[in-house]
Amino acid sequence: MDCSPLSASSKAVAIEILVHGAQSRTRLANRMGLSAATLTRLVRPLLEAGVLVESDAVRTPGRGRSSLPLDVVPDRYRFIGVKLTTESIYAVVTDLRAKILEREVVAIRSLRVPDVVAAVSAIVDVFQSHSDLPVDAVGVTVGGQVEAGEIVADSPFLNWHAVPFRALLREELGTPVHLDNDVVGLTQAQHWFGYGKGYENFALLTVGAGIGYGLVVNNTVVPTLVSPISHYPVDPAGPLCPLGHRGCMTAYLASDSIISAVSVGHGRLIGYDEVLEMAKADDPIASRVVSEAARALGRTASAISSLTGVELIILSGEGVHLAEVAQSSVEQGLIEYDVPRGPNSECVVRPMTFFEWARGAAAIAIQAEFPG
Repeated sequence: MDCSPLSASSKAVAIEILVHGAQSRTRLANRMGLSAATLTRLVRPLLEAGVLVESDAVRTPGRGRSSLPLDVVPDRYRFIGVKLTTESIYAVVTDLRAKILEREVVAIRSLRVPDVVAAVSAIVDVFQSHSDLPVDAVGVTVGGQVEAGEIVADSPFLNWHAVPFRALLREELGTPVHLDNDVVGLTQAQHWFGYGKGYENFALLTVGAGIGYGLVVNNTVVPTLVSPISHYPVDPAGPLCPLGHRGCMTAYLASDSIISAVSVGHGRLIGYDEVLEMAKADDPIASRVVSEAARALGRTASAISSLTGVELIILSGEGVHLAEVAQSSVEQGLIEYDVPRGPNSECVVRPMTFFEWARGAAAIAIQAEFPG
């Protein structure tokens, strides 16, 4: 984005308007605890740079003069978000407020790094051909450990290790590229534009092929590590995970663990969706496995509530439908170790498609680039 260097305080004003919408100067000053003179000083460079605009006059109550609310112009910007999975590339085009304008899913034919770079580049080219507006930035998220926003240090799903993916893709595209873990991206999107908007403190817990954990405290995303939550001990008498941990989150909740337990019990390979359907139909093996997994999910959410005191816990991920199938088991896990007057986080189930994860990748790019 073309704008002069901005102070941290001016950037905070721009972000407040981006996240919470058009606001009068009076309301904005009150929300941010600023004097009218200070706000005027902070807003001036934002208006001069075109980061903010004065929108149509809105009549204020009483006899006061009309005020011109400050706002961003979301349609001026284009961001592309890309979520990489082992089987597909999910990609979206968004405006500045992460509203999805276009979406595309393309099968991954090869997990070789040059092939994935070429495939992502091809998707960006297609999106770019549909609009006269240039792409401001591309965000990419992967399952696994990302170092310094530059390197995919370890992605067991893609079988990548120490891959400088951001630099490779940026060289191919000639466009700003931002790289991060997929749960970080999803958390950022929920923080600014989604279910966590308006909450100063919330957590995101995702289940599926892997287990993910995002945390926002005092409106700031707190760095969290994937492995500790993936192997958080739920029950010392539980099943083993591939690393030999007994009764951890992965052993109970990873989709492969659930598929394996039910498939062994029935002597045939059974897919994840079929497992859930069988549990709904009261199949004894599937019902037991899904109920135990849901109870483990509730126990972990309860632990997060106790340790962080967040207002909200969002349960999501491609495998979270088990929480709907076995809702009573989730609730049992939530209250199993409850104490009077203990922390009481609201816990909600919010299924999200991989396009929402791609939107999270776009949010990574938006937060990195805006307001400049």
